[in-house]
Amino acid sequence: MCLPKDLKGVTIQRIATIVGNILCLNFGIMFGITPAHVQLYVEEQTPLNHVNSEDAVTWIFGCLFASAALSSVLCGFFTQNIGPRALLLLSGLLQIGSWFCVHFAYDIVHIYSSRILGGFAAGASLSVLPIYIAEISEESSSPALIATIEQWRTIGVLIGCLLGQHLQYEYVAVVAVCISCAFTIMFPFSQESPYYYMRKGDVMGLEKSLRWFRGVRRMSDRNRPEFVRELDEFKRGMERHIIAQDLVSHTYLCKMAVYTLVLFVGVQLSGTYVILAWSNQILTNDVFVGFSIDISVTILALTQFIGATIAVWLATMLKRKICLFVSAFVCGLATICLAIFIAVGVRGHLQWLSSALLLIHIFFANFGMYSLLSLIPSEMLDTKLRVSLTSISWGVSWLVTFILIQYFECISTIIGLHGYFIIFGVGCTAVAMLALVGLPETRGKPLAEIQQIMGFRSASEVSKNSVPQSGRINLERY
Repeated sequence: MCLPKDLKGVTIQRIATIVGNILCLNFGIMFGITPAHVQLYVEEQTPLNHVNSEDAVTWIFGCLFASAALSSVLCGFFTQNIGPRALLLLSGLLQIGSWFCVHFAYDIVHIYSSRILGGFAAGASLSVLPIYIAEISEESSSPALIATIEQWRTIGVLIGCLLGQHLQYEYVAVVAVCISCAFTIMFPFSQESPYYYMRKGDVMGLEKSLRWFRGVRRMSDRNRPEFVRELDEFKRGMERHIIAQDLVSHTYLCKMAVYTLVLFVGVQLSGTYVILAWSNQILTNDVFVGFSIDISVTILALTQFIGATIAVWLATMLKRKICLFVSAFVCGLATICLAIFIAVGVRGHLQWLSSALLLIHIFFANFGMYSLLSLIPSEMLDTKLRVSLTSISWGVSWLVTFILIQYFECISTIIGLHGYFIIFGVGCTAVAMLALVGLPETRGKPLAEIQQIMGFRSASEVSKNSVPQSGRINLERY
């Protein structure tokens, strides 16, 4: 990326993060437009060659989340081998292909294809991008940069809702392709993570990447004490094979696997994807009062974005454990109360409480749970373990979302709409209990201390010998 020579390293890291987040923006747009377009496909004015049944269009969401589940699991195996940057570039190409399928589609099968390609891109970007950001950024700026992932996804959902409702169908894909092409044009100029070259033993690639992300552009800057010190740490780490050489006990591995899985599945069970995907049914059952479906969906999407944006502003200050517990507890309480309101059929002057509870749930879900979903594992796990556990957890959580959305009508017929909100409440409560009794506070703590709290025992004790340096990435995390 051709950047001015006077840019500081933190600015370059932010630019690389913004470009990478275009993938999350595009996934949000694809998800946001889908409810409006699904309605088009079942109407007489359908842009396809024939009117489709309700059952057929339901699989549009199903293809998106099922392919995201598969992609997340596969990325866990490829990230260490070909690098996060290569996977993100591939995701950008898949997104372009998905929007071409939408633009030229004349059959529902083409729409399925677009969602399959988009789902593969979404699963890869949301599981790999946090790793890439964590590896290129300095410790002081890493939390805020990782938190922007959710911010960009939610603004994408908001834009997608507005485009699906107000922009002519033929032009939506054109706008989205232009956004995808912007990523594909700019991101190749970014460098691969220095830790990828460290894992591969490539000293030249490591030094080039580190210089780029630390803003060392001139020959005279290469002698800066902080840069030389960090480069030497990388080289010593490469010689000692510091990365992922610890022998992890089965007890510690099982504990972290369970914690990560509960965190990811519980957050996805909060139901924000389900509520937006089935807004035409959920928001017409006296859950959101006084507005049309389109306006109600836009309000919910805007609430998501506001919550995620506030989380970015406060990412460096918030206590992770407290924030996760409070947000999950409030979400769980709001959804359980909303389920009771739906079950008893609250009417009249109290109906506004249903709308308020839903907005509270959406806000706190994106302010706390979703924003911390990628941040907490980045502070609690070393890279090799984090890649494996988060990719599997993402895959399972996407699969759960697929089931809840794809079989919404069948399940809601059995347990009722209030039963669905009870499921959302149970998921949020599980996350709250995990934060209360399981997870340690991770903000500002070195990995060695967190590992000791979690019961980590290493044969080599490498991570316990690494001393974090303020303002730089900790090698112990990788």
